[in-house]
Amino acid sequence: MSKTSTIYLQYIKNYYRSRSFFLMLFLILLIGSMMSYFSFKYVNDLPSFLGGTVFPASMKVNVFYYLWTLVLLYIPVFASVFFGSPAISSEIENKTAYFIFPLPINRYKLFFGKYFAAFTVTMFIVGIYLIFEVFTLSYLLGAIPATYFSYSFIMLVLFILSIMSVTFLISAIFNKNTYAYITVFVIYYIFFEAGSFIIELLYKYTPVYFLNDAASIIERVYININPGNAFVSHIDINPASFSEIMLSALIMVIYAVIALVIGMLLFDKKEVS
Repeated sequence: MSKTSTIYLQYIKNYYRSRSFFLMLFLILLIGSMMSYFSFKYVNDLPSFLGGTVFPASMKVNVFYYLWTLVLLYIPVFASVFFGSPAISSEIENKTAYFIFPLPINRYKLFFGKYFAAFTVTMFIVGIYLIFEVFTLSYLLGAIPATYFSYSFIMLVLFILSIMSVTFLISAIFNKNTYAYITVFVIYYIFFEAGSFIIELLYKYTPVYFLNDAASIIERVYININPGNAFVSHIDINPASFSEIMLSALIMVIYAVIALVIGMLLFDKKEVS
């Protein structure tokens, strides 16, 4: 455990010194500021954007948290690409593996140290956005939907764990960062997002087993509308049910565990060529 913590702390330092971290920090500050600006500007214009629908105060709070969380959903994907994609492949591409792999360090400990360092940095970036969200909406609307926010936060953590596991698995396959970057984007936005769209178009069925659909529970705990389900007729402005939350959580846990185990096995067998 002492070696794992040492590896973890060392890679935390590496992340906080990297250009990727400062780029993500700049983007999250920009996005958070823009969301705050639009919230202040349009806080009283929400009904006009929704066809004149008038919501009770409690539902208005949920709508604003839902809109903020729609944007939040994409941040872990980009953070995992920046922090997870080069985690293994960079060791090969930059030739640092020649010095690291021969060291008397268990490969699994090295993998876990890197993994949790990337997870921590991603949570830091996401946490900044959540601070913008809570302070802005608390000032404008007063109430915080504590129960729904807690559900959303827990699902967010599970999503970060799962997408980071998938990213580490991809990074363990390739020896070049560029291939890992591109593959993660292709898998999430073409295989999952576009694939889900096509399945819904052809079969009027939502593939709940896709990671992107499971992750949509992060905003659906406020209002049970999945914006990706353009061809599914059922729309419910009430929060998602507890059973839906548990199903999405289970799916994300399965993705996280399977991808993490396969990624560790690949990393353990990886050789410097």
